[in-house]
Amino acid sequence: MTELADFNSTAENYNASPQSEGQPNNLLESFESLGSSPGEASGTSTRSSSESQVLTLQEVDEKPWKYIGYQGYSKVLSSDTDFLVFRRFGAINARSLLRLQDRVVILEEALEELDRKLKRRETPNIHNGWFRQDYEGREMVLDNIQIALSEYNVFLLQQGELSRQYPTAPPHAIKSLLNWHANHNNGAIETEEQRYLTKKHDLISLVPKSITPLERLLESSGWFKLHLIWKDKDVPELPLYDTNVVTLFSDGKIDRFIAVVITALGTLMLVVPLWVLPNLEDMNAKLGTITAFVVVFLGLVAYTTTAKPFETLAATAAYAAVLTVFLQLGKINSP
Repeated sequence: MTELADFNSTAENYNASPQSEGQPNNLLESFESLGSSPGEASGTSTRSSSESQVLTLQEVDEKPWKYIGYQGYSKVLSSDTDFLVFRRFGAINARSLLRLQDRVVILEEALEELDRKLKRRETPNIHNGWFRQDYEGREMVLDNIQIALSEYNVFLLQQGELSRQYPTAPPHAIKSLLNWHANHNNGAIETEEQRYLTKKHDLISLVPKSITPLERLLESSGWFKLHLIWKDKDVPELPLYDTNVVTLFSDGKIDRFIAVVITALGTLMLVVPLWVLPNLEDMNAKLGTITAFVVVFLGLVAYTTTAKPFETLAATAAYAAVLTVFLQLGKINSP
């Protein structure tokens, strides 16, 4: 996962990517001539195309739209699946779907009206149960209905899949992208074209993740996420202008840490009652202890897993049954 932190620019050297060689492209040649004198543009190049361009962070900060732009922004988005955030266009899609629906309704009403007319006594005897010899006007209406229905059904299924499979983008991902823009003075991408990030309720995550409430809490903590122990070392080298802006941390390390915590808590929830219940003599104290452990277990399952409500209740019922067995064992061992 990637976290975009605050960034204070300092004037340091930045090595831009060298231009590729051996591509006889008129468009590229025209770009090479920009900023050159007429003599240079006509044939003589003062710089090898493979020579690295040396820039400073100050220059990048002054013209982020030139030196970062969509190339740099695209690399940020692709650095972590959390950042693959795009508009759903829910209202426009709903309006388009209503428009397609109305087209089908109009054709449906036309077909029903035509069927009524063809059933009247005064109309010619047309076989209303024979597609191969159907009335030409009705064939035309049915053809149009088939086209309209096909377009409507495809769009309808797309919207259903979009709503079902792609949830609203997580707030921390949106905040991180806004931080990235702010760290580059909101100049790397034109303001109008980065404004989509303000439509928070209309943004979806292209690669959704199922995370627990505990993970969500930890991800909302900047101190926890940015700790050095979570830093991911096996990542591509970042451009210098993003070195202090983008922090890459390992999802695997965090997942393993949470797994260890959950395992430790689960072990305690089984071992502690095993030793506590036999040492209690009063039945009310034993029932109170069992109730407390059941409530704590219910909270842990709900908070540390992605289990559905009925799955959480089933696990809690099984745990309560185990504690009941512990209670019976206490009775057997008592004098």
